[in-house]
Amino acid sequence: MNRGIAAAIALTCLPVIATAAPAEDAVRVVLKFVKRDGAGGSAIRFDPASCPACRLIDEPLFNADNPRETVIALSVPRRRTIELAFDGRPGMVRQVLLEAGDLAFRNDGSRIVVDLPPLAQDAITAAEVATHIVEPGMVLRFEHADPARRAGAYASGAFPERERRAADVLEFAQRQVVRSLGLGERAAQRGWGAIQIMGFDMNAPHGHVDAPPHVHMHLRWPGDTGTQIGHYYIDRAGSLSHNLVGVKGLGTPDRRYERGETFATIAPDGTTAYTHRITERGWLDIADGDGRTCQIRPLSDTGFADGATVTCPDGRQQRITVRDDLEDGVLKVTTDTIVETFRYAPATGLLLSPMAPPPGAPSVPQSRTAAGSGR
Repeated sequence: MNRGIAAAIALTCLPVIATAAPAEDAVRVVLKFVKRDGAGGSAIRFDPASCPACRLIDEPLFNADNPRETVIALSVPRRRTIELAFDGRPGMVRQVLLEAGDLAFRNDGSRIVVDLPPLAQDAITAAEVATHIVEPGMVLRFEHADPARRAGAYASGAFPERERRAADVLEFAQRQVVRSLGLGERAAQRGWGAIQIMGFDMNAPHGHVDAPPHVHMHLRWPGDTGTQIGHYYIDRAGSLSHNLVGVKGLGTPDRRYERGETFATIAPDGTTAYTHRITERGWLDIADGDGRTCQIRPLSDTGFADGATVTCPDGRQQRITVRDDLEDGVLKVTTDTIVETFRYAPATGLLLSPMAPPPGAPSVPQSRTAAGSGR
């Protein structure tokens, strides 16, 4: 990181005087109408007579219609319980989603009536289709690339299948590095925020035009301002080409890092949390603040699309492959001989697999070991 960016980030450590935000009368809401298999038909349309105080939001890419769903964005009164009506063929809708949750709805003749709860703030993420895997100090956001939903920069042209599969692999390879180097635990212990590993959206949810294909691994600072977000771009060969870094909330210009250049992620206390370096061959080196380095390299000549090998300071090499079955909602991640299975809701990406064991009985010591598990 250059001195200008580092200095700008340092300014965020200064105390900030909070000011009260003015009260607003309306909030933005995005509703997703999930179609029944084979329903097809015309798009669902809002009936303004059902809510004279509501209005359609016509911002680019906030609305969508495809074989899987219709997405509608509205401005609605804040903190009001409202019944919204939509014109649509009876029986064509399987679910109505707000954020990642279901809303109650019913068919009333040729209309679909949706019970909208009172909302205190914007709720606009229903169009996202991503699975979140949460671990200590880290969140992995896995985006599901669906040709039926493609929009924005990916609406036409060749589907970037190789780049998408490369991003899938790189997300979980970076997770393995975070685990091996203990980066998540360190971020949590020191109050730095959470490491966020992401790929890229192909359906442009709520106007998020996320192109060209890339992956992220950034440290989300508390309060967000000062967060340095790298975009590790993937070329058509499925390898990494360069990194473009921006800093949230400071107005500093983006900086581009070429192959061979090292980008350091700075923690809120000014120390180096970790570094990224794209190698001359398009591989990826990630090091902790002490310089311990893991390397992620592809399994084959097709770049990262077919998998990756992660090699860390202990010398152990781990092979990682990723397969996503969008129709059945099954994500399989193989690390050597370990096969993880993440089941999710295909309409939303909402994780269905358990991520924490149930609590033990109160009489059982929670720190027991195999050697000392007797009563």
